[in-house]
Amino acid sequence: MSRYWVAFYRGRGTLADKIVRAATRSPFSHCEMIRQDTRPARGDTVTCLSASARDGGVRIKEITLEDGKWDIYAVPWARPDAWDRALAEEGRPYELWSMVLSQLFNFRRHSRDRWYCSELIAYALGLSMPHAKSPGDLMRAIHDHVVTWNASQVVARPPRQGIIDDEDEMGAMG
Repeated sequence: MSRYWVAFYRGRGTLADKIVRAATRSPFSHCEMIRQDTRPARGDTVTCLSASARDGGVRIKEITLEDGKWDIYAVPWARPDAWDRALAEEGRPYELWSMVLSQLFNFRRHSRDRWYCSELIAYALGLSMPHAKSPGDLMRAIHDHVVTWNASQVVARPPRQGIIDDEDEMGAMG
């Protein structure tokens, strides 16, 4: 079973990257969704799915996760069809200005046929209001959902009846 990861770009980048970081008050200007069994490591070249201004819209691309430029977050709670939801939008054009305007002026509008990176990934993951998610907002939403998901996993595995020693408890939680 494949797992999902989101890589957030924090490299210097272009003037557009600087505008996105300034408008969203975040160290991140772009993000990519990754689907693979193992955690991607910095320096790996991985298959990514996102919307990119440089590439003209929603696309799949091989990207090398250069050290110091990418932060990688696990998304253990992702819906199983997240990749397919994003892939269904492949070829759609990129939308930068609705994201910038949403962050600067609470614009919060979505163009039904255009996507920006964090909006597409938030949509694919099933998050509410994907059109309001900058890369930094998406990272915070992923973090918050991971905290909740981790807590639910502990609750989903109640201890066995009777006396449980520390080793049994640790084994149940690992």
